[in-house]
Amino acid sequence: MTFSTEKMRWRRCAPLALWFVAASAAAQEKHAAARPLDRRAEPMVEVAKVCPDIVIELRYATARNVTGQPIYPPNARALVRRSVAERLKKAQAELQAQKLGLKIWDAYRPAWVQQILWDAVRNPAFVGEPARGGSLHTYGAGVDVTLVDARGRELPMPTDFDDFTPAASRTYRGNDPVVAANLLTLQRAMMHAGFWVLRDEWWHFVSEDVKSFAPSNAPLTPDATPAPTPPQKMPDATSVRHL
Repeated sequence: MTFSTEKMRWRRCAPLALWFVAASAAAQEKHAAARPLDRRAEPMVEVAKVCPDIVIELRYATARNVTGQPIYPPNARALVRRSVAERLKKAQAELQAQKLGLKIWDAYRPAWVQQILWDAVRNPAFVGEPARGGSLHTYGAGVDVTLVDARGRELPMPTDFDDFTPAASRTYRGNDPVVAANLLTLQRAMMHAGFWVLRDEWWHFVSEDVKSFAPSNAPLTPDATPAPTPPQKMPDATSVRHL
């Protein structure tokens, strides 16, 4: 084979080779995009700093919760993963266009708090048992929220926080059109921002990519030291029905 013949053959094959390389690269990129992101090391952020327009009232820092007493320290922060905070910002923007907003009742919840809740209730229908995966709040990807008006006042909703009755279902069973409209408005804003609503707690929403996270040991207060990292045993995010 002469040099000129080999050169001509290369010219004919080169476009096919380049196409194959490009196609392989595109396939790899598509495959990588299909894999869930690994966000186990994604940092926690303070909702008050990232989303200053969102009202925060951590119920577990008060006596207005299922235990009847404060669990969080007074200077506890509302923490979530950084990407989850961006989702909250999106939901808040949609609500603000309607002169409404979010109030956060709970966000990231350490494993030691979940243990206190379990010890107080010990009913797996309502509280996630720590030994069986605990709560998705411990991943920094779950939030308990309600709807407020432009002045930060809570709007009528199906129940109060930590209500363990059928009335707390994500599907409103009452006959008050105002409550029904408020619940739908909240659910739409959160779902548009990429959250799932839990079946039996209308206030409990979880980031749709929760499975890319892991339990966190972040301290609730700036001066606290991290607790031991809880074991990773995730509840089924699509069917979990408790705190």
